[in-house]
Amino acid sequence: MVARSAEACGPWAAQRSMAESPEFRHDEGSHKPHMAEGGHRIGMTPLASRHFRIEKLARGVYAAIATPEGYGLCNSGIVDLGDDTVVFDTMLTPMAGQALERAARLVTGRHPAWAVNSHWHGDHIWGNSAFVGSHIVSSRTVRANIEKLSRPQFDGDRQEMRRDLPHLDDPKSPYTKADRPLLRAWFKGVLETPRSHRIVPPMVTFDDALVLEGSRRSLHLLTYGGGHSPSDVFAYLPDDGIVFTGDLAIRGFHPSLGSGWPGSWMSILKRMEKLDADWVVPGHGPPGPGSILSRTRRYLHEVDRLARTAVRHRTPLGQLSDIPIPPQFRRWRFSFMFPGNVSRAYQLARVEARAGHPARR
Repeated sequence: MVARSAEACGPWAAQRSMAESPEFRHDEGSHKPHMAEGGHRIGMTPLASRHFRIEKLARGVYAAIATPEGYGLCNSGIVDLGDDTVVFDTMLTPMAGQALERAARLVTGRHPAWAVNSHWHGDHIWGNSAFVGSHIVSSRTVRANIEKLSRPQFDGDRQEMRRDLPHLDDPKSPYTKADRPLLRAWFKGVLETPRSHRIVPPMVTFDDALVLEGSRRSLHLLTYGGGHSPSDVFAYLPDDGIVFTGDLAIRGFHPSLGSGWPGSWMSILKRMEKLDADWVVPGHGPPGPGSILSRTRRYLHEVDRLARTAVRHRTPLGQLSDIPIPPQFRRWRFSFMFPGNVSRAYQLARVEARAGHPARR
């Protein structure tokens, strides 16, 4: 396997046993193809974990889809290059990361040589510590943000989640009943992660692109800059027509604009759409057709439009929470994200209006 644009280190010295872990169960009932949007079939493997389910997208390509009750939260990918195995995003907790590493060994026969971080947010990188001997890889900016921001995020999340967890079901809870099981698992996963948990940053970095080449396929790691976060990396399999997006694309959930820029994010999605992928694995929600990209872009466009309208009308910041969710997105999960998304877009639009040019990252 050849890595272009980065210097590879030596191979992992010793493969671990392929014995099945108690973490997994073989459920014959789950070994059925899943009919997705557009009539395409996704093969279901019988491998399962409390943290995720495995969906086979192509020979040697798998999606690990986070379960509502598990401690994974984000979706991940497992790719067999033919000579090496790559994992895309290592999930929220070291517990889920360990299960993901075992799953990668079970479906490919080898320990992952590479583990990719799509961006710095904890739900995609706190499983890094489970990938001992793997090359953790991402963009230079992602590495810098992990080193600067991840420990404060982890400590802050633990403090807030310890405070909020007992009140998830309160009558005045801002969270819908449908969202509470996932939020409960999210909070408990972070709180059950040891406080001394080691946050592992990428040790292999690139600026714009890195191609991992194997005897079966190549995996293109690309960043078009920052949209959801200061730097967003996605994985593209040109031979299979599959894209693992990280949080650049979300399906059935409100994405988070908390540290993003809607204009840049929409531009990135437009470029990604030109890849004409057959299958998209979003950061959250089930895999599906390439239209997931345009659907996320339309959500961002609507949030940005509402925010710019509020700026023109000089709507006070405190009244933004009165803006209703557009009808086409009201069934999406995590509706509590919407007011914050409008507020973020509003503040960026207001800066832009005052400066006379687009707000800069």
